[in-house]
Amino acid sequence: MRAAVLDGVRSIRNRRVPIPAMGPAELLVRVLASGVCGSDLAAYRGTHPYKTAPVVLGHELCGVVEQVGAQVTGFAPGDLVCSAAFSPCDRCAACRGGAAHLCSDRANLSHRGWEGSLAEYVVLRENMTFRLAEHVDPVAGALVEPLTIGRHAVGLARPDPSVAVLGSGSIGLACVLAVRRSWRATVTCVDLGPAKGRLARAVGADRYVDAAEEDQAAVAERAGPAGVTFVASGHPGVLDQAAAMTRPGGQVVVVSYFPGPAAVDANALVGRELTVTGSALSTPEDFAEVIGWVERGLVDPRALVTHTVELAEAAEAFALADRADGTVGKVVIRTGTREG
Repeated sequence: MRAAVLDGVRSIRNRRVPIPAMGPAELLVRVLASGVCGSDLAAYRGTHPYKTAPVVLGHELCGVVEQVGAQVTGFAPGDLVCSAAFSPCDRCAACRGGAAHLCSDRANLSHRGWEGSLAEYVVLRENMTFRLAEHVDPVAGALVEPLTIGRHAVGLARPDPSVAVLGSGSIGLACVLAVRRSWRATVTCVDLGPAKGRLARAVGADRYVDAAEEDQAAVAERAGPAGVTFVASGHPGVLDQAAAMTRPGGQVVVVSYFPGPAAVDANALVGRELTVTGSALSTPEDFAEVIGWVERGLVDPRALVTHTVELAEAAEAFALADRADGTVGKVVIRTGTREG
């Protein structure tokens, strides 16, 4: 099969590789579309903690089931599906307690020999796979997974009529979409450059603050006071910025990962009596809700997409995403058609 292989720092090459072998509890899925995630980009840059070359990246996917293992009972060939980025172990305390997203022994796509979805075929496990209605566009289906990350973060927040979102990348915008489906609020997004502002407004943000044009104090004043602030960016100082724009007694939900330890003025958190909540990954319940939104046309995640390319152009797709100039939103790589 064709695959886009990360073979070094900032090096993606198109190769012919074997179709992956499928186990008895697994599904072989023919990939239709994959989004380029921030974690894929970190691996491309050589900064991801465990996804390293050589590897096939990709976990934001939509595809058609081609074959199912003998132990698979919930899927059949021809099903349109999307997927989580990981398979929980179903054995640890978190899994047994209903928190599989906090699994201590989960297996991740693009890690330890399990190749990702930037290929014609990918192997998935039944406990990470979700069926989609036939009418769902594959690009929208591929974006279910990042939208569940925003939905999970919003589900951890106390509803408030004033919301700020720091970062207008895919996860920040997913938070905006999820807030819009969850409660009535005025939503302000903060990022760099006018292009990010256009994306934020396209998904329902009421206001946009361009941090490139103002200092941190001015940004905090314009974006706040917010009752809930979602941190969807890992830039230095973002946690202090979130604290400054959140009203006393409010909540900061951190959904971004950071490249290393992040400094924060703890006195600001204490003095303003802020609640800081971490949000990790998403649950099957998040998938069920988001899939319902997409299938009923209540949310269209394709508003996040600025570039769509073919699998043969994967290297160009990553170079686009790597520009970090504020003009590129979600990049989606199309791999095939439903007809095969």
